[in-house]
Amino acid sequence: MNTLLHIILRWIHLIATVTWIGGMFTNLFIYIPAIGKALEPPAAGKLMGTVMKRFRVMVYLSMAVFLISGILLGSLDLNSGEAVSSRNDMVVILIFKVPLYILMLILAIISFEVVAPRAARIAADGPSARLQKVQKSQKIMAIIGFLLGLIILALSAAL
Repeated sequence: MNTLLHIILRWIHLIATVTWIGGMFTNLFIYIPAIGKALEPPAAGKLMGTVMKRFRVMVYLSMAVFLISGILLGSLDLNSGEAVSSRNDMVVILIFKVPLYILMLILAIISFEVVAPRAARIAADGPSARLQKVQKSQKIMAIIGFLLGLIILALSAAL
């Protein structure tokens, strides 16, 4: 039963990770560039605001599932009869993975709850240097979050 539970938890953990990172990939490399080229800033801001409201729910849900399944997996793995060296390797990986997750979580919250609403308000007034500055900060945060997600995905695979 523990093996089946472990497989299910790992699958759920990886689905949450891939959903989160896949969504960031899609936004960063497909939606944002396409919308920016196809629409004027007020319309682009309105569309991105609508998309981000939906995406935000998916990200927060994925982060919660990732965290809960990760805790359960860690508990199962640490309580298993595996060799001490295997458990030590897991602890070392988690020492890197957990702070990266926390940093990614903070970036997501700042991006969704602070920067995105500010960008939407500024975009409503049309193109401006201020809008470009906020959009640049959004893009930098998205790239950093995406790179952190790729590292977390690699660390998840290593476990």
